[in-house]
Amino acid sequence: MKRAFAILCLAVAGWACEDKIVEYHYTTDKVFTNDLLHGDLIGRVKQIESDAIVYVSQVAVIDSTAINVIDCSFVFDDLRAGNYDLKIVADNFRTYRRLNVQIPGGAITYAGEIELSKIPDLIAEHYPMNGDEIVYDWRYGRIAISIYFDKPMDRASVEAAFSTQPASEGIFSWGTYTRAPYSGYYPNDYSDPSGYRPESGATITTYSKIMSMTYVLAQKDAYTDTAYTVTLSTAAKDTTGEHLRFPLVFSFRTVQAYTSQYGILSSPTHGDINVEPLNFSGIRITFPRRMEPLSTEAATSITPSMNRVFLWPEENQLLIYPGGPFLTDTTITVTIGPTAHDKDGVEFLNFNTYVKLSSVSGSIHISPALAGTFSYDSYYGTNDYPYHIVFTPSSPMASNTKYTVVVTTGVHDMFDVPLKQEATFSFVTRPN
Repeated sequence: MKRAFAILCLAVAGWACEDKIVEYHYTTDKVFTNDLLHGDLIGRVKQIESDAIVYVSQVAVIDSTAINVIDCSFVFDDLRAGNYDLKIVADNFRTYRRLNVQIPGGAITYAGEIELSKIPDLIAEHYPMNGDEIVYDWRYGRIAISIYFDKPMDRASVEAAFSTQPASEGIFSWGTYTRAPYSGYYPNDYSDPSGYRPESGATITTYSKIMSMTYVLAQKDAYTDTAYTVTLSTAAKDTTGEHLRFPLVFSFRTVQAYTSQYGILSSPTHGDINVEPLNFSGIRITFPRRMEPLSTEAATSITPSMNRVFLWPEENQLLIYPGGPFLTDTTITVTIGPTAHDKDGVEFLNFNTYVKLSSVSGSIHISPALAGTFSYDSYYGTNDYPYHIVFTPSSPMASNTKYTVVVTTGVHDMFDVPLKQEATFSFVTRPN
């Protein structure tokens, strides 16, 4: 009987030892040791200047810690095994969230290197992105800026908080998002300018749950080769009254083309041999700038001499049509002399009635100051067009410079009726 009792006690003792949990604790912070019910979480925030606070939670916050000021790392030790939500909060940075981070027992979980975003919490994305270069068609296009929000926004507060540098006028279109320059929204240049200016209290739609917005710049404020900075201040709020925690600020630059062209291109290309006459309807020349047709055509010569018709499919493209197929077994040389001028040196003013040339010279002002002469436009040196005024500078215009032209009411038509309202426009010359 005693022997049986001893065996039973040993069996019970053995079973109890197998289920015993032992936790080890170390005084140094450099050692991570856990049992199967606890684990550690470590990670690193890339921005040392953020002074971020890191939170782990399960419904409610369980623990928090500031990032290390030396290496931006963060450590949570002795967390019970399970799933946690990770949140990182910092001033002037978007709140970072990662859901269901698994912390297995007896292990160290690495959250990785985390880069905080500079886009405020209420904003999902925007176009252009910070640092983008966009190709702007300065003749027909409109620069468009789009913002997509996380929540329905209060439109009045967003429009009041929105600004660009250089300053611009434009139209807000709600419920749209674009990733390219626009060609709509504004009437043609000859329409009444007041037709596209936003009026106080005007609305496009009454639908309130709008989460996207596109701002289209007036063409007068859109320039090529220009850096724009867009700001949406903390005055912007959603429909519940929540404001941006910090401003949205991003920049982009407009460029003239997807490719860089510094010289004159031709087709056929210089030096080509075995050019098949039936495959070419003419000689195509592409310039890096808009060209003035009369001076360019007068400066162009072809040897051997042949019939030629000048066509301009684009302002920087000249097509020389020889009137038929090229001569066979012949070397053709095209020469464009230095008397060809680009259009950056000549400006045209188009009126809707005949204008007295004598009233123009003292009534049109250009700044920065630019000396030159005013004349009627003429086609191929034959007929004058009294409603087209041409200004020809006496010296080259400065490159990459904004010029402003003011047409005052001193301009008179053929009946001596003055211009009713002063007109102002600006343009930017191309860089060298």
